[in-house]
Amino acid sequence: MRPQPSTSDSFSPAQTPRARGFIASRLSFSDLQFQQLEQMIRSTPWAWILAAAAGFLCYLEYKDGVDGQRVKAWFAVYCVIVAARMGIWLAWALRPGLRANLPAMVLPIMATNQLMAFSFGVLCVLLQSDGPAQAEAILHITMVTVSLGGAIRLSTMGRAATVYVVLILGPLVLRDIWFGGSYHVAMASIVSLIGVYTLLSARELSSALHEIQAQRRRNAELVIALSAENERSSSARRTAEEAVAARMRFFASANHDLRQPLNAMALLAQTVHTVSTEHRVKEMSEQLVACADGMTDVVDDLLDITRADAGSLSPQWSTFAIDELLGDCCRPHQAVAIAKGLCFEISAGHVAVRSDRALLARVVTNLLANAIRYTREGKVRISSQKIDGDRLKLTIEDTGIGISSEHLPHVFEEFYQVDNPARDRRLGYGLGLATVKRLSELLDLRVTARSVQGQGSVFELHLPLADATMSEQREDVERPAASSSATPLAVRILVVDDDPSSLQALDGLLASWGMDVRSASDVGGALDVLHAGFRPHALVVDLRLGPQVSGIQAIEDLRSALNEAELPALIVTGDVGGDYLDAARAAGLPVIVKPVRPSQLRAFLGHIQALGRQGVAE
Repeated sequence: MRPQPSTSDSFSPAQTPRARGFIASRLSFSDLQFQQLEQMIRSTPWAWILAAAAGFLCYLEYKDGVDGQRVKAWFAVYCVIVAARMGIWLAWALRPGLRANLPAMVLPIMATNQLMAFSFGVLCVLLQSDGPAQAEAILHITMVTVSLGGAIRLSTMGRAATVYVVLILGPLVLRDIWFGGSYHVAMASIVSLIGVYTLLSARELSSALHEIQAQRRRNAELVIALSAENERSSSARRTAEEAVAARMRFFASANHDLRQPLNAMALLAQTVHTVSTEHRVKEMSEQLVACADGMTDVVDDLLDITRADAGSLSPQWSTFAIDELLGDCCRPHQAVAIAKGLCFEISAGHVAVRSDRALLARVVTNLLANAIRYTREGKVRISSQKIDGDRLKLTIEDTGIGISSEHLPHVFEEFYQVDNPARDRRLGYGLGLATVKRLSELLDLRVTARSVQGQGSVFELHLPLADATMSEQREDVERPAASSSATPLAVRILVVDDDPSSLQALDGLLASWGMDVRSASDVGGALDVLHAGFRPHALVVDLRLGPQVSGIQAIEDLRSALNEAELPALIVTGDVGGDYLDAARAAGLPVIVKPVRPSQLRAFLGHIQALGRQGVAE
């Protein structure tokens, strides 16, 4: 469902047809572009604060260098642009007349967006001397991050997104080419590839949003027609099924393409975090990784909801101990809770349950994240209790803001949020509880919620207990290592991926961990590496290496060439479903879905270390 404005002065194209007609006639804006523009204005403070921080970081790195005077002059102009943009937003926020007259804000908002992009391009032109390696890395990461964020915000604006990305990354690439040398040529290639992927991803996102809007319109028209006829004809049912199937195919394709640049960005940021010794660089890279994880969560939530609605999401039933799963789910949230000054409690016995471990973990994680996000003081507690002989009640409770009785029946609806009228993205997107509801129905978790406003909320799940004969079983899947500090010793890794950005980013991350890495973009190149004498301890292979080329077959070919049938191998993929992925799991190969998280890679490398392969002499 479309999120509803929470204040009377919020702008809605449907509520003001005169304003919508003005923009449609003067600027050729669609309703979807209109809505994204309004959201862009609402999120201006946080977006422009981050942009200002990016400019300030570049200023700090270059102000004392050869180009220091030009950089200081640029930064002064840059501050004026940021101040002017914030002034425009303040005028819109404080004057009800402007809030009701969005057309008056269109040109200033679009113009200042492009002016900001132009200012970053000018900075690249002004930096006429090669800076230190750290400064150059920060410059490139900052430019790529700003362009990616702007492209997503402008995704439905057509050429505006293209102009924005070109204004930022174009001068940066030309600067690298002008300097020459292996480092700058490599950076120019990487930035160019990320720029292309950014534009393609923005176009895919725009298409997805237009498709969703069109699909909702078609569904609404279909419901009206069926209500009038009071019966569902077989032809209408086939049409609806075909529309759902088309939407699933579209989302599967868009999901794969969106994950590729996210994967490259997250791995590059993690590499900078690993190799840098500067405190503020580590902080910035951690924030970049967090942003990539947040964007991935949104993509996952949307896909899970769509697949659950379409009936194409099938549970993979297994038996596992609930306390072990809760430990894995709670570990990343404990630090967040402690940072907010909250008491985080876990009270769960060693009880075996039967469910889909991955989907149940997603349900628990979403509920925990929601509880911590809306609790300002007090505690968050998760506990378990056997009930009814064959069920385990899992309770997640908090002392947060609570939910009023009028809002409680709607909390599981898409995009519905309590106490977030300004649509603050730090408070989520309104998809977490909707995903919980869909997955709970799929797993028969019987989710319930109760709450008292101002006192907190309680969410309960009811899980089926495993049979006594099954309670001793354990999953065959290796779980991530508990501590990221236990870095494996040097391991020889062969990476095969046909996506250049992902290949270089993964190669760089593994190398920063001290791994001996070789890489190839196809099976032929990987075989050439083996023929040159490289003997890997493990393989990391993309699932899809091109049309009709499977990573599973590639692993078999490489194992055969090495005469090692049990050589450890890891599949990485941007897909979350399909025949290839099912075949990989059927073959017993571990699978990591992009964006690849460092903890998952460390778990795989830790498994190699446990096998003793890192001690093999070269």
